[in-house]
Amino acid sequence: MRTALLLSIFVFISTLFWPQLLDKHLVLLAVASFLLLLTSQLRILAVIPITALYFTCYVSLILTGQLFPSAQPDNKRGLEVLVDGKDHTIVVQIVSLISKNNRSYFNAKLLESDTYSFNYTPLIEMRWYKPEVILQAGQIHRFVARFKPVYGRANPAGFDRQKWSYSEHIGYRAAIKQHIQTINKETTLRANFYQQVQYATTNLTHQGLLLALSFADKSLIPFEEKKHIRNLGISHLFAISGLHIGLFFSAVYLLFQFTSSHLLPSSKMGWFSMRLISIGALIGAGGYAYLAGFSLPTQRAFLMLLVAISVFALKRNCSKVDLFLLVLFVVLVWDPLAVLSLSLWLSFSAVAIILVLLWSFPIRRIVSDGGDSHHHNDSTAVNKKSAIKGKIIGYFKLLLYLQVGLTLLMLPIQLVGFSALSLTSIVVNLIAVPLFSLLIIPLVLIAAITTLLAPQLALLLFTLCDQLIIYFFYLTDFLSTSYQWFSVAEQQRLLVIFMLLLLLVFLHFQGVLQRKLSYLFASLLLLLLFLPSATSKDEWSVDVIDVGQGLSVLVRSENKTLLYDTGARYPSGFNMVDSEIAPYLVSLGIKKLDYLIISHSDIDHAGGIEQLVQQFIISNRWSGEPLSSHADFLQCQQGMQWRLGKLNVEILSPTKLTNNDNNNSCVLRISDSKTSLLLTGDIEKRQETLLVNQLAEKLSSDILLAPHHGSRHSSSEAFIAAVNPSWVIFSAGFMNQWKFPADEVLERYQKQAVKMVNSGLSGLIRFQITAQAIKMQTFREDLAPYWYHQSLTSSPLDGHIDDK
Repeated sequence: MRTALLLSIFVFISTLFWPQLLDKHLVLLAVASFLLLLTSQLRILAVIPITALYFTCYVSLILTGQLFPSAQPDNKRGLEVLVDGKDHTIVVQIVSLISKNNRSYFNAKLLESDTYSFNYTPLIEMRWYKPEVILQAGQIHRFVARFKPVYGRANPAGFDRQKWSYSEHIGYRAAIKQHIQTINKETTLRANFYQQVQYATTNLTHQGLLLALSFADKSLIPFEEKKHIRNLGISHLFAISGLHIGLFFSAVYLLFQFTSSHLLPSSKMGWFSMRLISIGALIGAGGYAYLAGFSLPTQRAFLMLLVAISVFALKRNCSKVDLFLLVLFVVLVWDPLAVLSLSLWLSFSAVAIILVLLWSFPIRRIVSDGGDSHHHNDSTAVNKKSAIKGKIIGYFKLLLYLQVGLTLLMLPIQLVGFSALSLTSIVVNLIAVPLFSLLIIPLVLIAAITTLLAPQLALLLFTLCDQLIIYFFYLTDFLSTSYQWFSVAEQQRLLVIFMLLLLLVFLHFQGVLQRKLSYLFASLLLLLLFLPSATSKDEWSVDVIDVGQGLSVLVRSENKTLLYDTGARYPSGFNMVDSEIAPYLVSLGIKKLDYLIISHSDIDHAGGIEQLVQQFIISNRWSGEPLSSHADFLQCQQGMQWRLGKLNVEILSPTKLTNNDNNNSCVLRISDSKTSLLLTGDIEKRQETLLVNQLAEKLSSDILLAPHHGSRHSSSEAFIAAVNPSWVIFSAGFMNQWKFPADEVLERYQKQAVKMVNSGLSGLIRFQITAQAIKMQTFREDLAPYWYHQSLTSSPLDGHIDDK
């Protein structure tokens, strides 16, 4: 059994690295499975093709609504047929809880589209830019909407939204154009309950956190507060998952056990007593999971409990390793897309670490140690009191031991998952975990339930929780500055150091010779680790960071850096610097920018200035026009030049400011005397004509950043001819509402045989330039060519992708 479990789990994990789904090989997989099942000696290997077949069909059904994927455009079914750039009439049932902050952003089940019926009701992400109707979970509405695949920004660092969306069973997004009809106004019991709790907590400082702890709804948590929680290293406390479900299960179990011992003692109930307690605790955990909307993390946590309790109830002889593998296997069979979820691997890593800690230092030893230091009295009452006190002390020693061990051993996993660490998270969690687990979370749940019976008492309890959270943040605020991002090189060094420390600790107890050899081995490895890496001085690079509908370009040469534009910032506070640019710069080890150039003042180019200035040292700042920023910028002027490592940077425009912001863009030509790059901002045809007339001899460049994201008002034939590029880059959002790059612009570049690449389709675009060649790589096709970065993107609009 263990072999079969291991093989199946291995296949599930391997899907993380598949270049594509096995849609063309389903028949071969089925045949292979059948043949292996017929062969007794190889029957166990049938697990491999069966698991691969199951994964592919499951993913296709969940994300597209059809059971079998098809690589042929004419045979596509399910949601894929709706991605045609046209409006469709759809009927959906609202799934998300709705608050004032997410009226225009929610999830829904697609029940009907035009006259099309689905094999399965898929989950879709709804966007409504101007909501006309207040929606609630459970209601059924008819809309006119336009579909496109979920296609998140794709960079080597930062949040991978596409991967996360797939793990949440969402493959497509629908932009609502019109509300036609409310078919059913009935809301779910959970939605009604949520509205009452939301109303009761309206005036509390941390309303969003209280709702996150009770209903798993984070829509009312301000963006800055989310960052603060992340910086403290306690985000796991506000995401209802295994920790919360497990705590609630334990609390209900103890309550039922106490009640049962008095009302239904095991002497009378026999074998059914413990099973009854376990069933009651499972029902309680299921109730909490219902409050959380049976989100995928709560489903997994509840399923883990169900499997473990079932094994114990059946009294099967199952080792801890087999039970661990069985639970993981059942979770992955229940939801194969969970392999994409970081929360799954964090949860199972935590469980594995706890098991290792308990195996290494058995629980009885720690608990019994708690009472050893107490003097015993001849009195039976004193002895009993001392024993109870010793058990309590031992229990808290165990919690402290597990918390410290878990936090330390989870550090490398968090480092790999987030590329960052809160260096004081151990201290913060030693305070936060007991406070939230034993006090705040139970009080929040009691308050939520009390809302239905005694609103005044509920408000009192919520206010108490709110004050406790306020005091907690007040006491730990100074620790939030310890959140540290690490470059890829730093991550590798830290991981090696951590593994060496583990090895040294282990070998320290194995004997004198092993200990001395381990010290020698560790010293040599550390010496090699910190040797400077060799870099080519002849090479320079251009990285067009995927910031959606916006622009940000990084140029590097001989450890000198220039950043051109900062992407967008939105009213909610969300911005491209925090989400994409800063993580990428840090991953490269960049802590200082020699030059920051802002082409012009449009929000999709200059939106992240304040965040960038706060996080990085910037030696020189230039802009094409005055900016509404606290940081000082010098004015770009035609003719200005400077050196960037081996490169020469020259400003070609503007000569004078005009009323047209786009034409005020700071145009840069960057060259190593052989290969050159032209960065054009948002200039339009009028400015292009001016440049062609004045500086035609300086425009020639090998790589061109398409003016204005490929707008039809830019990239004139004369300008393209003057630049005569080998490559043109379009920095535009995937299937954006302006339809950048325009078809007529694509035709102009095709006419002049220019190779095209689009960050909206390919993610980050990297050019590595030497005297011998220009090497181009993209994130989706070259750096991370995995199925979840390639799937669901085929549509009639694929003419925007370069066939390189």
